This record gives sequence, structure tokens and C-alpha cells, in this order.
Amino acid sequence: MERLYSLFPVLAPLTSFLLTYFFIPAIIRLSKAKRLFDPPGERKQHGLRISPLGGVAIFGGLLLSFVFFSAHLSNPALNSVLVALIVLFVTGIKDDLYPLSPIKKMLGQLIATGVIVVQGEIRLTSFYGLGGIWELPYAWSVLISLVFFLLIINSFNFIDGINGLSSGIGIVMSLTYSYWFWYSGDALFLLLALCIAGALLAFLRFNLFYAKIFMGDSGSMVLGFFAAMLTINFLKVNEQLPNEEMYFLHLAAMVYAFAILIIPAIDTLRVLFIRVVVKRRSPFVADRNHLHHALLDIGMEHWQATLWLVGTNVFFIVLTWWLNPYLRAKYILLIILGLALALSQIPFLIKQRQKKKGVYQPAHQ
Repeated sequence: MERLYSLFPVLAPLTSFLLTYFFIPAIIRLSKAKRLFDPPGERKQHGLRISPLGGVAIFGGLLLSFVFFSAHLSNPALNSVLVALIVLFVTGIKDDLYPLSPIKKMLGQLIATGVIVVQGEIRLTSFYGLGGIWELPYAWSVLISLVFFLLIINSFNFIDGINGLSSGIGIVMSLTYSYWFWYSGDALFLLLALCIAGALLAFLRFNLFYAKIFMGDSGSMVLGFFAAMLTINFLKVNEQLPNEEMYFLHLAAMVYAFAILIIPAIDTLRVLFIRVVVKRRSPFVADRNHLHHALLDIGMEHWQATLWLVGTNVFFIVLTWWLNPYLRAKYILLIILGLALALSQIPFLIKQRQKKKGVYQPAHQ
């Protein structure tokens, strides 16, 4: 039996991939039959009616695979995770088919995160020395964890604006974390991370080039939820390793997690700053200030912008890993934060230069 269990890290993502791969064509056919489309619009990057229900295939493929292959592993938070996922998934499906108001959408997210943080006890319990703060009081731990989940969920929702971007970043995130869960011996979260990667790889086949289906909010919000949960568990697992086996010490683990999520994090922080501070508008008012919009506007195709941003994400992960033995964590954080902010401005500067030269041609809506 132990030999069979040792094959699960291979069988689980393969099953997740295959289930998602075969679910998607069925969902596309159903969408055509029932006329369930994401119609072209003012801010849409596509000109065809395309199904927004890719999240159904991702959710079904990875969850069925994960639950089946993790049946021999116990985790007291698993029931809370499933409840939170169902709440978030239903909220996303409703928004994909009949758009919700920002308040109703946020309420669904808040209920889901409340379940996982309060009942499931999956929360940030320490700042690991950031700002001189270590262990957090329970009330602050809950509050900060709720905000963290909401920010990561919405950051993946924000970057889901071009083909393959959310899924590409999700694959990088889940594979990176899966290595560390394998290294630390955390079998449950290793299987979860690998199942996420398997499902997203299958979805990418139908979305990156000539998209036949979109992830939708049901996919991007669930992916953001998993990203936040994997991040919190990564910090917890790293802290519990013996000092001689701990590659990232305390704050360094938080910096590494930031590098893993740097594209959605920087894009979200940048957009919220422009909307709230600069333009003094609601953070829910959509605009074209996202990084992927700027890359399209300067002439990139969807797949080029996606590969550029995913490659940049990988670069920051490798850079942080490489710098870790040589510099203190706070200096690494300053380096990657400053570099990320500088790089994020480049496409917007190129766009301004194109406008001055009269060669600027905005991306097709």
C-alpha cells in the first residue's frame, strides 16, 4: 500500500489534468446549446461569444482528483475548505452568468474566507519579524488573514484579463509550492498543489491560443483562494522545519512567498493606488491600468503578454532564491519590490512614447 501511495503525486495531477481536459469540450458544447456566453463588450479583449465557464472544469477536475487521492490523509480543516470553496464557486458562477454587484460579490468572498479563517484555522499567525512584529494576537490574526485572502482572491480575478495569464501564474505558483511541500514532507498540500497545476495545464490547452473558453470568476476566484491557502501553509510548514533544514528563515519565507505572487500582487497594488489615491474612485470601477492591458496596447498579442508576465514571475522567484544566502530578507524585499515597480512602469512609458510619436494603436476591444 505504501508503494501505491508513493505514486499518488504522479497519479493525482495526471487525473486532474485528464478530468479537466475532457470536461472542457463538454462545457463548451453545453454553453453553445444553452447560449451561455461571455459577450464582447467595451472592455473585453475578444470579438467572439465564448463560454466563461472554464472554472467549472478546473474546479471539478482538481477537486475530484484531490479528494480521491488524499482520502488516506486526515486534515481537520478539510471540511471548512470544502465549504468555503463551494461558497466561492457558487458566487463566481452566479457572477459569470448574471453579473453581481461588487457588494454582493465581496459578500460571497467574505463568507468563504470567514469560514476558512475562523472555522478552518488556516490563517496568518505571525509576521515573522516584519516591522518588528512576530506572533499576532488572535483578533489581529483573523482580521489580517481575512484581508490577505480577499486581496489574493481579487488579485487573481484582476489579472484574468487576457488568455492564459491567471492559469499561467497559477501553474508557476502551484509547482513552486509543490516543491517545498515535497521537501518538507507535507503530503496533503503537495497533492493539492499538484492537482491545481494539472487542472490549469489542461485548461491552458483551450485558452492560451485562440481561446475557446474563459476561466471566469468561478475559476479565478477559486484559484486566488488556493493561492492564499497554499501561501499560508508554506509559511507555517517552513516555520516548523528544524533549523538545519530550514532554507528560508522567518521573514525570508514571507519575502519568497511575495516573489511567488509578485505579478498579481504588484498589479493589484498598482491599480488600487491609481483608482483610490490618484483618481479618487471606487476600487471596483474597472479601467485599463492593468499590466496586461498596457502590454496589449504597445502591440503584444495575448500569448506574448502572458509569456512575458509569467516569465517575469519566474525571474523574481529565481532571483529571490539566489539572493537569499547573501542578503538579509529586508534588503531582498526592497530589491524585488523596487525592481518590480520599475519594470511595471516600462510598458506604460512605451505607450506614452508611442503616443508622442503618433504611432500608438490601442489594442482591439
